[in-house]
Amino acid sequence: MKINTIQIRFHQNKKEFHRNLHAKLCKATTTNQPNNKPLTHHSPHHCKPPSAIICIPRKETRKSAFFSLAGQMEGDRKRSANASSQQPRKKKSSKVKTKHLDPKFLELRRTLQIACGTKNFSTAMEAYERLHINEGIKMESQSFYNLLNLCEGLSERGVHIGTPKNPKNKDAPSANEKLEKREFSNEERKKFAFELKSKMDANDLPLNETAYTALIRILCKSGDLEEAETLIQQAAFCSRGELDGALRIWATMASIKRINKTGKIEISIEPTEKEYCMIIKCATMVGDFEVMDRALSDLAEDVLVPSLDTTNAIIQWFQSKHAIRSASDKESESALERVTGLPSAEAPSFGPLQCASSTLPEISKSVPIDLITGTIESGCLEGMKLKPVPLTLNAWQAMLATNEHIVLKGELEEHGNVSEFAGGGKGKKRIATKLDMEKRAEQWQDFIHFLSTKYGPPSFEQDAANDINRSLDLVIDGANIGYYKQNFAKSPRHVDYRQIDRFLEHVKREGKTVLLFLHARHFATKLMPRWAESIVDKWDKEGILYRTPYGCNDDWFWMHAALWCGRKTMVLSNDEMRDHHFQMCAYRSFLRWKERQQVRFDIISGQVSLFYPDVYSRRIQKLDDKSFVIPLPKRGDENRFLDGSHAADDSAPEEETYVCIKQR
Repeated sequence: MKINTIQIRFHQNKKEFHRNLHAKLCKATTTNQPNNKPLTHHSPHHCKPPSAIICIPRKETRKSAFFSLAGQMEGDRKRSANASSQQPRKKKSSKVKTKHLDPKFLELRRTLQIACGTKNFSTAMEAYERLHINEGIKMESQSFYNLLNLCEGLSERGVHIGTPKNPKNKDAPSANEKLEKREFSNEERKKFAFELKSKMDANDLPLNETAYTALIRILCKSGDLEEAETLIQQAAFCSRGELDGALRIWATMASIKRINKTGKIEISIEPTEKEYCMIIKCATMVGDFEVMDRALSDLAEDVLVPSLDTTNAIIQWFQSKHAIRSASDKESESALERVTGLPSAEAPSFGPLQCASSTLPEISKSVPIDLITGTIESGCLEGMKLKPVPLTLNAWQAMLATNEHIVLKGELEEHGNVSEFAGGGKGKKRIATKLDMEKRAEQWQDFIHFLSTKYGPPSFEQDAANDINRSLDLVIDGANIGYYKQNFAKSPRHVDYRQIDRFLEHVKREGKTVLLFLHARHFATKLMPRWAESIVDKWDKEGILYRTPYGCNDDWFWMHAALWCGRKTMVLSNDEMRDHHFQMCAYRSFLRWKERQQVRFDIISGQVSLFYPDVYSRRIQKLDDKSFVIPLPKRGDENRFLDGSHAADDSAPEEETYVCIKQR
């Protein structure tokens, strides 16, 4: 008998399905089959619900019996299902359909995802060049972001790369295995990253915070710090009021370690005045007083005299509604609480920056002061005095330790072995040998013993009250005075010993105790004239001369003596110290120290003039809990700005004036 195979889908428990099918089918076929021959069908073991293969005789009676049976069983199944299911079915999660997408677009996306997941830069570059550049396959913004992060190396953080499906052919190599991994130089990664940036700019794709971070890190690894700072300034988070993004860029700057020409890792990038100004403007836009306090406090430590743009940004805060305290301020969360990785706050707080009353602060502009006493002569703070703001003891101690480290190690470790600042910039620089360093260490220990014996322990190891009793008033940079105004035709090679002695006699008449530093080469027989011997003998007898040894920089010694003896010890020198190593390793502290401790000089017609630091600090400062002052630029300003070399132009006034702010 010929049979016809019919496939019917059942959704029933496997054992019950086979049992019911076998019993009912046999009964039906026995009733309708005259010769009682058994129905030929597949063994129940081979039926695989929900698809069951059933073979029945071709005759019409067999068909009708079978379809009747099948309908009965399907009805039983539906009734059973309706009776047993009391809860509604859960909706299936909707998935993004990709049937309408170009397969090559999906291939590019998936290849980049896998490459990012395994940090395989080779595969990512090959897929980008082949599919996007050569074949013109479009790329979504997330793929660009992933590639930029891959250029940077994904750093310590991950990146959202999606979850690509496994290939259907498990034996086929994955997209990530098409190219072997190889190392790429920083320059190769930088070039590729900025090609991506150009593509994004051409397609009007914005750079998000992650993309900016990756590009900044790439530039820093390549040593292009100026480009990195330019890119930081291009980040438009502040202009859009996105304070969290701006702070994360700040945190990124603090975490970046730049690489110098020798391949050594140097210190992180610190914000410039432009970054502080943008953050202050953004904090004013969103009303975040905690961020405003942090930015203003750090700015006051980093920038002695802010630009007019920065000053106006500060004034805008105190003229905004956020300068008045409200009940909602207690409930609002600051961006400082949401953003992690910011450097710890070292500067003293300027808060509170909000008025308890409903009246905005009073602001006076271009206010003059008494240059001798620092008294404010007009405006809302008339009669109040500006304060001297000294370097903190912790910063003082750090500078002393850093100076000694430079002496004993040759330079800071983060500067590499051939730092251009090692050696002080005097004469041809050379790398000291191991024998030279051992000899230098012995000479330095002799100097430390000299300081300890003559002046006691370092100032920060004593009480503040004892600090005022230090027995050294002036440390004198002898070479700077001896060569002053000696650059003329047929001028001698040696320093002017008489000129140095004239300064010494002047400060002794003022009742000052002094210590003169001169390099040993200035006392060589071939260099020092005979007439100078008596002068030098007098210095030796008075115990005011220290000869710095060969192979050492005399700056190290007079700097260390001044730091050792504390806040009341000044340095007599006109040296701007722009090439000094401290400008690279402790610039913030160095500017504070220089502003309060340096005494400048002049000599006209044999008459000595000394210019001591002001009795007050010309800087942003808080006079009391409700009073602030901001210095305005004046003509001739130098070394008052963060870059250490900027000078105010001719449009600035000659007088020293301030902006005064008084909260009510």
